[in-house]
Amino acid sequence: MEETTNGAKEEKNIYEYNKYPKNVRQIGVPLPGQKIYLEDYVITYLKQCFVHAQEPVVVLLLGKYGEQEAKEAVFLYGAMALEEEKILEKGGIEQETWDQVHQSIAENFPEAQVLGWACGVPMWSSNVDSQVRRLQKKEFARENRTLFLWDLSEKEEKIFLWQRSMLKEMSGYYVYFEKNPQMQNFMLDSTEPESIDGDYKDTVTVSMRHVIEEKEEHKKNMQLLAYCGAVAAGIALLFGVHTMLDSTARIRKMEQTVDTLTEYVGKQQEDVAAMSRQAQNTEDTVKEIPRQSAESVQTTDASSRRKTTEQAGEAVQQGDENAGTAQSGADKQDKEEIDTKTSPENGTDQKPTGAGKSAAGTESKQSAGSRAKKTSIGSGTQSYIVRKGDTLSQIVWRQYHDLSYEKKIKKANGLKDADAIYEGQCIVLPDYK
Repeated sequence: MEETTNGAKEEKNIYEYNKYPKNVRQIGVPLPGQKIYLEDYVITYLKQCFVHAQEPVVVLLLGKYGEQEAKEAVFLYGAMALEEEKILEKGGIEQETWDQVHQSIAENFPEAQVLGWACGVPMWSSNVDSQVRRLQKKEFARENRTLFLWDLSEKEEKIFLWQRSMLKEMSGYYVYFEKNPQMQNFMLDSTEPESIDGDYKDTVTVSMRHVIEEKEEHKKNMQLLAYCGAVAAGIALLFGVHTMLDSTARIRKMEQTVDTLTEYVGKQQEDVAAMSRQAQNTEDTVKEIPRQSAESVQTTDASSRRKTTEQAGEAVQQGDENAGTAQSGADKQDKEEIDTKTSPENGTDQKPTGAGKSAAGTESKQSAGSRAKKTSIGSGTQSYIVRKGDTLSQIVWRQYHDLSYEKKIKKANGLKDADAIYEGQCIVLPDYK
């Protein structure tokens, strides 16, 4: 709740509800959809108005609708009892009473709207029920108007919303705890009815406010702890960076040392290789045989040339004969292969019987595997038969205790509207995960 000031004689607060309150107490089990939030001072004021009632009492509920993130909620932070008598019996509120109400709202609850009403009755009966419905239709027939009923004899409270021209009972609502100077000042200025129990203490409210104070103190301690942790993390980060830079410098020095050693070792290896080549050349020179005379060398060269020429001629002739023999053999082998391929007994269109059996077996196994997979998909599915008075939200809560499964059930059953179920319908329930 955001508060701004509007100056006059006294400071006035304009309430805006863009987010849901954090400090709340849940009454009943509110279902998804329109949410009702009652400020705890309003609850206290209603108890004071109804506790001594001998006749039905009508109280107007004031507040605003939420916006942005809280657009699905109505926030009731003000209440005002009507002094007009026998409103239920008459079935309406006089115009003079409405004029007084609007003037009081402008003075005590600036920019608040009449978003519903509360009624406390000494004893509930069919006559009272018809009177309540008649007053609702006449004075509070706009969509989503709230009705808070209090049966004093049974000490039972119920809350309704006017939707689609009828009262829809809500399964729960929220009581929230925040600063509410408007309602506090109004309660101090108005005459408070006496309590039925003089020793009554609202221990729930006191304990809740105590919890809120403890949460605020815990929040401050956590903020301080988070600040200290951030400082320590910063110091550790600086130390780590310094260590990393130092390690990087050392690694660079080691790389330079390794490069120097590698270069030195390479030069030594080159020197050793040069010395080895020089020693080999010296050894070859010592072992060299003196050359023969020029005449002996010429005679030997001529004889060698003749022998080489004769051997080359014989080799060429023998090579031609061998090539002819190899060519005829290759031609014969090619012909036999062609005859074998074109033979009717060994036709190329025939396929091995083993390959066909293997393919058929593989196809059969694949079909069987797919059939087994389809069967296992729906093996764990359950269903539920809708009974009279059931709603989809109630079924979800009873089966899963988790209202987020409503979307999954709607999707599994093809339901677009949660109110479209009917008695005797079989609803598929997805597995709980």
